Amino acid sequence: MHSITQVMTLKGQKNHYNVKLLRGYGASITLKGNKVCLKDGKDVFTGTQEVEEWFVTQIPYERIVIAGKGYVSTDAIQLLTSHNVNVILLDLYGNLVCNMTKVMVSDTATRYRMGQYDTFRDPAKVLHLQKQILHSKLESQVMFFESLKKAQLQECINGLRKYKERIDAQRDKRDLLRIEAGAGHLYFRYYTSLFDKKYGFSSRRGGGIAMSNRHAADVINALLNYGYSVLASEIARFVHGCGLDPYYGFFHKMDTSFQALVYDLIEPFRWLVEYAVYKIAADTNHMHPIRKNEYAWTREGKVILDSGLVRRFLELLERKFQSERLYKFKHGIKRRDGMSMCQEITIAKIHVQLLAEFCIGNKQLSFCPLTLSHL
Repeated sequence: MHSITQVMTLKGQKNHYNVKLLRGYGASITLKGNKVCLKDGKDVFTGTQEVEEWFVTQIPYERIVIAGKGYVSTDAIQLLTSHNVNVILLDLYGNLVCNMTKVMVSDTATRYRMGQYDTFRDPAKVLHLQKQILHSKLESQVMFFESLKKAQLQECINGLRKYKERIDAQRDKRDLLRIEAGAGHLYFRYYTSLFDKKYGFSSRRGGGIAMSNRHAADVINALLNYGYSVLASEIARFVHGCGLDPYYGFFHKMDTSFQALVYDLIEPFRWLVEYAVYKIAADTNHMHPIRKNEYAWTREGKVILDSGLVRRFLELLERKFQSERLYKFKHGIKRRDGMSMCQEITIAKIHVQLLAEFCIGNKQLSFCPLTLSHL
């Protein structure tokens, strides 16, 4: 199996990935005749503009990211979403603006949504889900750090495990939020230590998926923003695909500017983004390191990333989405222990489906331990 670094874009060659980034002046998604026309932004030095035209049935991308100012035609959106291509709109700083995806319309979707509202009004079920979400989040952080095999992280791993052991005994959301806050501070204190001080990454701040008005002040936080936004858009696609209401979450506070359920469901998978950022910045053997001329600051101190850096990072993140690990899945070929090989992004989809089934009373929702030994 090829490593992630081996399957990145090679110099002088054009490789296709499941993700396409369109960024810069003149970027657009339109229909030209019977084909989808994807225009990247114009090169500021040469004035050239990369253009791709595809029949929608042949398009090689599962998600198209258009960042900053650009144009998307309604006809193109309708055609792409009808063929399950996720169109993601980000601002110039990598924060999610909107996610355009097909919404499930069926009796099953209606039953799922009604079950979600019923579950939302049941304190016992809500507390159960809150514990599952937090438990899975901390478990993913522990397994991620263990996979790096760095002695400096052992103290953090032990601390996260102690926080995790306290979850089941809690009877109030406020206590769970205190555990989440304490574990989060501990985790990012050690996560920041993995990066060279030249990047100026000292804490997790600068907006991101929380949709605040702040922006990243360093390149690492800026990459995290891009990654979390793409991850959230994928989770939102699965939520809409099931027919669930993204604004009714069970753990995070509902806010008119953010989809609380999406925020809940990305928690066990944030490590995918954090791994990709670590890999592109901290791994000295990586083929495509961050270069100083690929990011700059505005007068307000906000970081702007070069399109080449964003593209390389999204390609790396896409490979992480596609990587496989053992997961307890009831369908497909299984080993004797009931485990199957599943892509990370497929597991995220399964989790959304499990939540939908739990809401209508079909099964008890339980997140399987994350096995990261393949990293």
